[in-house]
Amino acid sequence: MTQRKDFRGALEALAPGVRRYARALSAGEPPSVADELVLEALQPLREVASNDFPGGESELRLRLYATFTQVAERKLRESASTGPSLRHPVIVHGLADLAFEDREALLLVVLEGFSYDHAAEILGVERDILVGRLVRARTRLSAFDNQPSAPSDGTRRALHLRVVK
Repeated sequence: MTQRKDFRGALEALAPGVRRYARALSAGEPPSVADELVLEALQPLREVASNDFPGGESELRLRLYATFTQVAERKLRESASTGPSLRHPVIVHGLADLAFEDREALLLVVLEGFSYDHAAEILGVERDILVGRLVRARTRLSAFDNQPSAPSDGTRRALHLRVVK
């Protein structure tokens, strides 16, 4: 019983990280979409016995992210996404514009801190394919770094639309 309780505790401790990954992966979607994806990925693992993870918490983390990524890929591809609104930050628009495969690779490595080998294992691809996806994602997002932050004449640039009467 104690082993089962520890397993559930470890699973619950990993949930906030998976939720963070879910919100970034579903860039621009309402937070409820990410929450539903996390719950759907956590459910099958809650039913699994703790002795199915001999590697402990690190094995559980890899399995959880792999399960979540499969669920998210299926669900997000099926849904009719409206994309981010004008109120979302520029980076959310950039993430939403990335191909799903590039976005998930980037987020696993950069946001969640997985090594290239572990991220490739989670995604079920070779390390070289993961690296190629990372290069594409970083190249597309680097365009945001090249935009000037403010006009040179000292005026403020509008970052959103204004209603003028």
